[in-house]
Amino acid sequence: MIRPRQYFPWKVARRYLTSQIVFYVVLAFTVGFSLRYFAYNLFSNTKDIPSAIGEFDRYITHLICIALAIGIGVQVYLNYKFFRPLGRLLKRARELRKGAPVEDEELSDDDLVEEIQGEWLDLERALNRIHHDLRDQTAELSTEREELSALIGAVSDAIYAVDTSGAALFFNTQFSLLFGAQANSENKNTRLSETFRAPEILDAFREVLQTGVTKTIIISLRTARHAINRHFTLSIAPLKNNQTDKVFGAVGIFHDVTELKQAEQIRIEFVGNASHELRTPLTSIKGYLETLKEDYKNQRFDSFDRFFEVVTKNVDRLMYLVNDLLDLSTIESGAELKSELVSTREVTEDVLHQLEERRFAKKIEITSAFAVENLTGDPGRIEQVLINLVHNALKYIPENKKIEVRWEKSAGGEIILRVKDNGPGIPREHQERLFERFYRVDTGRSREQGGTGLGLSIVKHVMIKHGGRVALVSGLGEGAEFICYFPK
Repeated sequence: MIRPRQYFPWKVARRYLTSQIVFYVVLAFTVGFSLRYFAYNLFSNTKDIPSAIGEFDRYITHLICIALAIGIGVQVYLNYKFFRPLGRLLKRARELRKGAPVEDEELSDDDLVEEIQGEWLDLERALNRIHHDLRDQTAELSTEREELSALIGAVSDAIYAVDTSGAALFFNTQFSLLFGAQANSENKNTRLSETFRAPEILDAFREVLQTGVTKTIIISLRTARHAINRHFTLSIAPLKNNQTDKVFGAVGIFHDVTELKQAEQIRIEFVGNASHELRTPLTSIKGYLETLKEDYKNQRFDSFDRFFEVVTKNVDRLMYLVNDLLDLSTIESGAELKSELVSTREVTEDVLHQLEERRFAKKIEITSAFAVENLTGDPGRIEQVLINLVHNALKYIPENKKIEVRWEKSAGGEIILRVKDNGPGIPREHQERLFERFYRVDTGRSREQGGTGLGLSIVKHVMIKHGGRVALVSGLGEGAEFICYFPK
């Protein structure tokens, strides 16, 4: 331990010593002058000794009173001048200790030198510098705190920090919104074990607090804002003292990756479904071609027509699938749509004419109504939407049923396309995923009917590109109605 250097305030000591010397000099001068005056009067009137002695006593008494009064006045004045700076310094120190705002006194250097010489002046200037430094640092810290608070509040991730005992240090608004049932901004004394019950989170925070090493885990949690569990990437980092490098807490950032998980799952399902859809007709084509090859070697030609028909049918299926995949890729890639005036009657009649053979085979009645004659959009994509919806209805409804195609306008000016059937309907548990790629309500039946599983997905993306949307109203045994909303 380094012992402090000895220091003696010589300037203050000299000032105090000077004031005392002045006091005694004034006192001695007063007493000496008075004695000389009294002695002169005494010896000039020596006729009556007793009266002279009495007069001397009175003079001495007056002398002592006058000397004391003068001495006390001088001493009070000197002490006032000497200790007045100490009072102001003590006041300044108390204000600094309490953190109260300190008003700067407008004193020039001459005033300070005249009033507080020596170490008092040095101390006054030191306190002023400390005050200005504290004020500047407080302003900087306040600004940084506001900026940090605004930054943490604007972050979309949930942030939660604890000390070494597991008590909450701080958390942001997003954390309160997600886990509001366990913690809130009015009670920051909650503990980690009270906020979370998942052992993975508790173990991860405990490990970071003990080792001081950042850790990342993936966890599924129930939140206050969602009905189902959400997937989070939890990154936990230690909080360390800059000087001692000692861990005093840990901060965790909860990054919601639910959408990424869902997108990854959709991608995996898409690749699997696309591979399966491509492999099924290719396997059939390969099998029939190998059979045709063997029959050709053995000169058996009776099954050639039937086998060629199956191969052709599967080739067509592959072409439909590839074309739908290319269409979907083109739409999603951000290709610009045409903007032309489209006749609702013409596009509907063209679609119904293309599907006439299938309609006639199942004895389906299709009616159409046109409350709106024209709309603006891409003619080819609008035709694609209509043909997919009508073709979808023709595939799934039984024979002798009805399909309605209606064009109308809403009160808000939107143009609405309705394709409604009175078929078996679609169960509600399938409706949310019905517009996903390759999703089918009845997988086996759909493949037998030759669908690619991309038609409704194409309809959804075409409507989105037009700035509109598609909706479904259906129920088991209630038929199905697909509603497309085109912006006015």
